[in-house]
Amino acid sequence: MRREDNWDNGSWSWKNNRNGEVVRTKTNVDGNEIIDEIAPAAQDIVIYKQKPSGFFGTNMTSYLTLLGADSVIVTGTTTSGCVRATVIDAFSYNYRVALAEEGCFDRSQASHAINLCDMNAKYADVVKCSEVLAFFDSLPDGLFELPKGSPQPPRMLKSATG
Repeated sequence: MRREDNWDNGSWSWKNNRNGEVVRTKTNVDGNEIIDEIAPAAQDIVIYKQKPSGFFGTNMTSYLTLLGADSVIVTGTTTSGCVRATVIDAFSYNYRVALAEEGCFDRSQASHAINLCDMNAKYADVVKCSEVLAFFDSLPDGLFELPKGSPQPPRMLKSATG
């Protein structure tokens, strides 16, 4: 969720040399969109981020506190970047962290494997996706009952002065 002119790109502008690259191939999938196979339901919480960590500059900690969560299960891309940043921040906020091994990937197998090994040694329990799914199946129904939500996007309120 960036401005069209990328003004809010911040550090990415000087670190990523592909920032101004013209997209040469078009697909019907926006890399920032959630694909239909895992689309959130009306009651699910979607957190948009602009930096590597899912915690930095987002409401993640506030929502986890509201839910009474003491642990997180992390998946995503890339293992050495966004996944690692999120794992370290979760650990730093004193959450117990599990990392689904097959739920993340990196640009190279070596980088992926080295980062999994390092995070398992220091910050997280790296576990198989089958273990994560078995854990989910063991949870009692209604553990985290969220409001039903609405399929409609939230309406923006007008300000008193505008």
